[in-house]
Amino acid sequence: MSKLKNKVKSLHRKNSKGRVAMLVLVLISAFVLAMAARFYIFEPLQLHDNSMYPRHKDREILWMCKLPGCIDRIGYNDIVWARLRNGETLVRKVIALPGDKVDFSDNGRVKTPHGKFKWSEETAFIQNRQVHIPRKGDTLHIAQLNDVEEDYMINLLIEQGEEFFVKTTLWQGDREIGIERVGAAKLGNRQVSLQEIDFLPWQDRYLLEQQIFHSEPGNAPIQMRREFLRKSDSTRIESIVVREDCFFLACEKGAFCLDSRETGYFTRSHLLGRYVKEPRQAINAVKSFVSKILLPSKGKKTKEAAQPNGDAQPEKAE
Repeated sequence: MSKLKNKVKSLHRKNSKGRVAMLVLVLISAFVLAMAARFYIFEPLQLHDNSMYPRHKDREILWMCKLPGCIDRIGYNDIVWARLRNGETLVRKVIALPGDKVDFSDNGRVKTPHGKFKWSEETAFIQNRQVHIPRKGDTLHIAQLNDVEEDYMINLLIEQGEEFFVKTTLWQGDREIGIERVGAAKLGNRQVSLQEIDFLPWQDRYLLEQQIFHSEPGNAPIQMRREFLRKSDSTRIESIVVREDCFFLACEKGAFCLDSRETGYFTRSHLLGRYVKEPRQAINAVKSFVSKILLPSKGKKTKEAAQPNGDAQPEKAE
């Protein structure tokens, strides 16, 4: 009888060690998965301004999913984490997708194929404009772009590594006039330099055109036209093939907030993550799945350890 008890105790010890080792393995696996999720799947970001208010407040922490599957499913009104061309990052919402046409009005109203909304105190669009959001493979013909799209196209040229320079000319109707007239105009309280006119944003060019129109005789409209020439051979760039899908990102508030209105389109490779409300549920689901695979059934192991053969009986509780 004593031999049987010793054998049962020995089996208990072996089984107990095995269960402890398995439990340790599960905990280590869960920890590794949690760390992998933290550094490779999810990224917690804290907002440092009210650019996304009232949807998200200053100092709020947002979890961003960095998996390709999350980014590939980005849709209208999603909150995304994006990288600017200077390396800085920001959090903005998607208001237009590849292939969309977006109408911007000078009173802050925005119309997209997915919905309408209004910015309060919007200051970027001083005139009504329609903007096409390019898709991967689209060919943009520069002569067909409006002034806003032309600005955004410049950013795409830079991003795609095209080396070019710009030649600006001034026209009154169909007649070219001296570009030096721009130097007599002002932006705010400062004189305009001829060295800066090639890359002035469309709003500034529009204001300069209006000033020159009122100072020049005649009723023909004034237009600043730009040619884009390759540095390698000075040939004109007539079109550009878009290499990536483009998105239009925006703040919740209308003014004093950096977004696509100033930076242009955000291409797919500049989107780093998409906001998810409950990332911990996904992490816990992974942990639970791993536990079910690695952790043996407690009831089955306990039964096998307590009854190694038919002679052994469980003790009754007193």
